[in-house]
Amino acid sequence: MAIPAALTRPFRLNGLDLPPQTVLLCRLLALTLLVTGHAAVIQTPFLPFLPGLDELPGVPFQRVLQAGVVLGSVAMLFSTRLRLAALVTGSALLLAVLSSRAYYGNNKAFTALLLILAAAGDLRLLRWQVAILYFGAGLNKALDPDWHSGQFFHHWAGARLENAFYLWAAPLLPPLVLGKIFCWATIAMELALAGLMPFRRFAWPAIWIATLFQCGLLLFTGQTFTLFFFASQIALLAFVEWPKERITVIWDGECGFCAQTKERINRFDADGIFDWVPQQTNIGERWGLTRETLANAMYTVSGGTVRHGYAAFRAMAVWLPAFWYAALVAVAVAPRSAVVGLLLFLTPLSNPVGEAVYRWVARNRHRLGDQTCALPNRPPS
Repeated sequence: MAIPAALTRPFRLNGLDLPPQTVLLCRLLALTLLVTGHAAVIQTPFLPFLPGLDELPGVPFQRVLQAGVVLGSVAMLFSTRLRLAALVTGSALLLAVLSSRAYYGNNKAFTALLLILAAAGDLRLLRWQVAILYFGAGLNKALDPDWHSGQFFHHWAGARLENAFYLWAAPLLPPLVLGKIFCWATIAMELALAGLMPFRRFAWPAIWIATLFQCGLLLFTGQTFTLFFFASQIALLAFVEWPKERITVIWDGECGFCAQTKERINRFDADGIFDWVPQQTNIGERWGLTRETLANAMYTVSGGTVRHGYAAFRAMAVWLPAFWYAALVAVAVAPRSAVVGLLLFLTPLSNPVGEAVYRWVARNRHRLGDQTCALPNRPPS
């Protein structure tokens, strides 16, 4: 039974009027707003930043903003008019921030600006917005005496969060020393990120430093800080270079289990980013891969980089929007557990277990699943 085209749109990133990275960024922000139920916390006008907004009918104004966020988010996921949906959602969020000091939060303003800048379609604007975020955060802390002395972190981690690690480790050092270490490490990290992000050659170091920094903060505090963890991580998509060509996947065309796996993955590959080529076509010879080598694992080739086994599987997962949608929902439900799992999966820490599981599946693939498939009709390369 055919799936309606509208239901496949969240998995489609190409063919729209925005770069694929921006499309995924908008859709992930939309999903964040929906799964966190963020519209419910938008308030009626109260001590607005813009005079006159508190003269509007409070509840009707609130309902309009809430509808703009919800409907705009749904449209970002399922509509092809992504620019308009992002602009409506971002504007509603920004207007909510400007209308109420009680609702105001840097994380909400940042999310709103990401959506508005995304609608402009220029990745450079998004990159500069993220760099400015970290520069402003680092500079603000660097000018605060309580951050110089470590007093801020000492009070926050000890009295406010009652963090078990901090409460155990702080007495082992002279007063405020651990707090000072955390304070100055945070300042240095944020200013370093602001310095790296404007330069394309430092994109991947910046992505990994920002990811580990924000994930470490979440694991330490157990908090996503409303929208900030989601928005700060999603914004890193602006620094990612999307594949300009399809990713070649070399697989065993005589394996029924492999064919079933291919079919399942293709259900979520609405853009056809993967070009599946059976190993039996001898395509591996282009990269010096023999039949014997290909018999042991699946291979992927992207941008001249050849990966195999578990690394190939992981490389495929990160280019599927469905993977990131599932990851986002998991973080919203169980922040710490989900972040630990994602860090393990995305880093070499999971390689030993991942490779062992992959090798077991590869050895037994001809005994798994339906083995009635035939080699696809594709001429040798």
